[in-house]
Amino acid sequence: MKKETKLYFYLITIAYDGSEFAGWAAQPNKFTAQGFIENTLRKIFQQKISILATSRTDKGVHAYNQNFTLRIPLNFSREKLLTLLKKSLKQYFLVKRVRKVSSVFHPIRDVVKKEYRYFINTGDYDIFQKNYCWEYNLPLETKKLNEILELFVGKRNFFNYSHYRWKDKEEIDTVREILSLKAWKKRNTVIISTIAKSFLRYQIRAMIGEVINCYEGKQTVKSLKEKLLNFDKENYKYKNTAPASGLYLWKITYKLSK
Repeated sequence: MKKETKLYFYLITIAYDGSEFAGWAAQPNKFTAQGFIENTLRKIFQQKISILATSRTDKGVHAYNQNFTLRIPLNFSREKLLTLLKKSLKQYFLVKRVRKVSSVFHPIRDVVKKEYRYFINTGDYDIFQKNYCWEYNLPLETKKLNEILELFVGKRNFFNYSHYRWKDKEEIDTVREILSLKAWKKRNTVIISTIAKSFLRYQIRAMIGEVINCYEGKQTVKSLKEKLLNFDKENYKYKNTAPASGLYLWKITYKLSK
C-alpha cells in the first residue's frame, strides 16, 4: 500500500497590480494572477500545485492584501518560504507574509470580513495614475456621497447590483450584508471603503457607479432603492459601473487569525 504524502498548509499574503492581469482566476490562454503563481510553483516543486484565494479579483482590480492557501509536501519555516516566494514571484507580486495554518483552515469559509477600497481622482487628469483610480476629474462632496451610500448598508438582496442575470435568479443566493460603506477625502482623492463578509461579482463597482450617477442628478435615490427592493422583477439591473482601475482588495480578517 502506497504511503500517503504528508502535506503542509500555508496562508500567503500578497499585493499586486491588477492592470497586469486578465483577473485573478486561471483561464485558458489568458495571463492571470492565479495562473502565473501556479505555473511558478509547478516549476519550483516539480509537480502541479493548486492554490485557493480568498477573493477572485476581476481584470484591472488591484490587491493591497490578497490571501491564498498553499499545500505542499515540504515543511518549510515561514521565513524560508517567504524568501523563496518573494524571489520567485517578485516580477508581478509583493509577497508580504507567510503563515502556517491547519489542514481545516479555509480561506473563504473562515473569513470574518473583507474590506475593499475605491479611489477616485477629483483633481486634474493624471495619465500616470489612470490604471490606479477612477479619473473622474470633477469635485465630489463626501457628505452628499455618504448620504447616498448609506442606502446600501445592512442586509439586502443585491441581485440587481451583481453580474448575475435573470436566468441565474433561482440558482444563487444574492443576499449580502454590508457592514460599513463610507467615503472620505484625502487631498484630491475620494476614498470609498466598503466592508462585508463577502461580495457578489461586480457588486462594489455597480454600487459606486450607481451612486455617482445619482450624485450627478441623473437618477434619484428612489430609483436606487427600487433596484434594491425589486430584486424579483426584471429590468431593474444596474446600468452604471465604476471602472475596475479604482478598486483595491484592502484587508481580510479571519476568525482563525492570530
